[in-house]
Amino acid sequence: MRVTALVTIQRIGLISIAGLMLCGAFRAQTAELRFNRDIRPIISDRCFKCHGPDSGSRKAKLRLDDPQSAFGPRKNPNEHAIVPGKPEQSVLVRRIFATDPDDVMPPPASHL
Repeated sequence: MRVTALVTIQRIGLISIAGLMLCGAFRAQTAELRFNRDIRPIISDRCFKCHGPDSGSRKAKLRLDDPQSAFGPRKNPNEHAIVPGKPEQSVLVRRIFATDPDDVMPPPASHL
């Protein structure tokens, strides 16, 4: 039960970030939300190990630190990792919400 709660908390964090990334300009109650200050550190911690600048460890040819890769088409040209303002069309959101351990991101084995 404890592991399940931890996984749920971690997913909520990633889901929140995905929502912020996809919905465009947001303002916190006291300060403006900034990608590099507020979002990038979380995706760096959770996603860049497999989807960051290191080409030797990159998976699925996806770089979330590179807008051209993050917003560009995937294997299927009609799919994009991130579709700003349209979370229902974003592969990233589908993978965060996935329940199949083979599809969910980050993978359970990563302990992220």
